[in-house]
Amino acid sequence: MQLRQGLRVLRRATDEVQVGLDPRWAVRVAGLSPERAERLLRTGDRRVDDALPAPALDALRTAGLLRPGPARARRVRPDLRPEALAHGLVRADGDGVEAVRRRSRATVAVLGLGRAGSAVATTLAVAGVGTLLLDDERAPGPEDVAAGPDRAAALSGVLRRLAPRARVRVPRGPGRLLADPPDAVVTVAADAPDPATALTLLGADLPHLPVVTREADALVGPFVRPARAGEPPLPCLRCLDLHRAAADPAWPVVLAQLVAPRAGAGAAEPPAALAVVAGGLAAAEVLAHLDGGAPRTAGAQYEIAVPAVAPRLRRWAAHPDCGCAALVG
Repeated sequence: MQLRQGLRVLRRATDEVQVGLDPRWAVRVAGLSPERAERLLRTGDRRVDDALPAPALDALRTAGLLRPGPARARRVRPDLRPEALAHGLVRADGDGVEAVRRRSRATVAVLGLGRAGSAVATTLAVAGVGTLLLDDERAPGPEDVAAGPDRAAALSGVLRRLAPRARVRVPRGPGRLLADPPDAVVTVAADAPDPATALTLLGADLPHLPVVTREADALVGPFVRPARAGEPPLPCLRCLDLHRAAADPAWPVVLAQLVAPRAGAGAAEPPAALAVVAGGLAAAEVLAHLDGGAPRTAGAQYEIAVPAVAPRLRRWAAHPDCGCAALVG
């Protein structure tokens, strides 16, 4: 057997070492001879069967820190090694390389490329997503990351420098995504998401995640996808609006003003910390979906408020009057 890649091995005492730092799996191995302790510290990817007594091996095996050996480490691009190592430690099969390779075959669209949208796209590109579709025809402002004829073109140049192996394309409008559907779509808007765009994506069975920045907070979610077998229907954006209207009868009037043409054209960009946190959480949700996991915002929404920008997860249920369950799946 070998230790999983990415684990730190540290001395605690002459006869004791610690394998791993994360409290989810860190193990103390005590009662070692000085020679065995030193050997374990130097083990790296070599076998540990003959370096440890049976009780220590059992403790490491129970914590999930061992993998079959001898085995040659699977190759991964150097820039994606942090992704492969971390995800290899949290996946049951220990194969972080496969998670990275799966991302490289994926396509994600990001609609809306202000501060938060740029953070989403940048994180996805650096995390190894193979193809990014960018859409935002607004002219870059002083708060944008680069200059160009529009925000999509400006950001595409930045991404090609940050992640040169990512394929970056600039389609125009959500309707054009339907000809060659991506694996997921992130929509980023000020004040409120566009209901027409959400309905288009819902009707096309495209997994999508809305990000909304408001005066001093941001909302991420819900992640909308077809419900899986045995799973209750998941809420869509219209479900949330129906719930809000039940609590506040004037909500439809307010929403109509927020989504009217050019209603958000003069909205201020979010502060930097809020944009980074919202964009990072949105990217993490998409990556969880691409990696075959369950996004936390499937049936929920992150609420992130200035100044702490500490995310709070709020659960939502599908609304019985929405009918979205008949459109998806």
